[in-house]
Amino acid sequence: MRNKIIDNMRGLCMLGVIGIHIGSLALAPNSFTLYLLLEILSRYSVPSFFFISGYGLACTDKGLLAGSTLNYIDFMKKRLRGAGLPYVSWSLFYMLYFWLILPPGFVSWEPLHVAFVLFFGLGCYHLYFMVILLWFYGTYPLWRKLLRIIIHHNHAFMLVLLFIFQLLFNWWTTHPGVNTSTWSVLAKNFFDYRLNYLPLHYLLIFIGGGLAAVYWEKFLALLHKYAAGVIILYLASIGWDVYSCYDAVKSKGYSLLDLANTYHQLSPQGLVYTIGSILFFCLALDWLEKKNKECTLASLLYKAISVLSAYSMLVYFVHPLLLDWITSAANYFGIIMTVKKVTLAYVLLVCGSLALSVLLTRLFAKCSTAKLLFTGKR
Repeated sequence: MRNKIIDNMRGLCMLGVIGIHIGSLALAPNSFTLYLLLEILSRYSVPSFFFISGYGLACTDKGLLAGSTLNYIDFMKKRLRGAGLPYVSWSLFYMLYFWLILPPGFVSWEPLHVAFVLFFGLGCYHLYFMVILLWFYGTYPLWRKLLRIIIHHNHAFMLVLLFIFQLLFNWWTTHPGVNTSTWSVLAKNFFDYRLNYLPLHYLLIFIGGGLAAVYWEKFLALLHKYAAGVIILYLASIGWDVYSCYDAVKSKGYSLLDLANTYHQLSPQGLVYTIGSILFFCLALDWLEKKNKECTLASLLYKAISVLSAYSMLVYFVHPLLLDWITSAANYFGIIMTVKKVTLAYVLLVCGSLALSVLLTRLFAKCSTAKLLFTGKR
């Protein structure tokens, strides 16, 4: 039985992903508030998708609690079809798109270069997520063992240790202080693109999703029991993020672009904000589901989130294409972005991506090969 709360989180995460990617347009009006909403407070989205992935894997892993051996070959066949195949297909699609619209030399079809692009998720700026997800799948036996260790020991203590590890690891990898100029090209690329493939950056969130799956009823009961604490944590994490950004601009002379490169999801503020957001959204979506049949406004909001969630995978893949069209149109017609225009562009991108995803879904229903290639579904 599917978990509607987890399913509907996809829609909320998708709104955040689109916010991050359209955030570059907010640089033009130089609005601190708008940029904060789009580029900083939307950063819960990418880690939350790993929470959903961890939940999904633990739910379908029937031998997790029993301790039986994972059939790794069958496991990876299923994941490579469901995630690997769409990743490769969409990567090649975007490479072809940019090859067609950019001047010669920007895109190379030399096999080694294509392999390089696919390995590090460089086909388009949003595709690195799929690479990290595939690494989570490939290394799942390790995280499966870690889940078992946490399950059979003091949960709170183990999660605190994992939280400390996550803070330290993320801080080191984003502030390494390492000079790679003398390294070999291969070593330099592995280090420079470490944020594009290392699943360890999101280990706490992924494991959290797995634990939520194992103890879902208890997890939900705790959220309701400590609802006030969850809301306070969420608001406090927003306050910490906002204050850090405000102080950086006012006291340290940071530009808006500096904020996105500093207070991202891997920063201490971003990690705490992600945890607060996941807990709050689970609580809020559970409340919304219960109020769905009692309140018209709640019902409309629930349906909107459900529709976006149902098409979230295709929305994720296609929205950069529409964003490029919106940006190109604005440049062509000399449109100067203001707060209202960026907000309108965000709404248009969400609606346009959803409409295109619905259209593609209908087209794929008539062509099983295209459906398999671009969605991983038969």
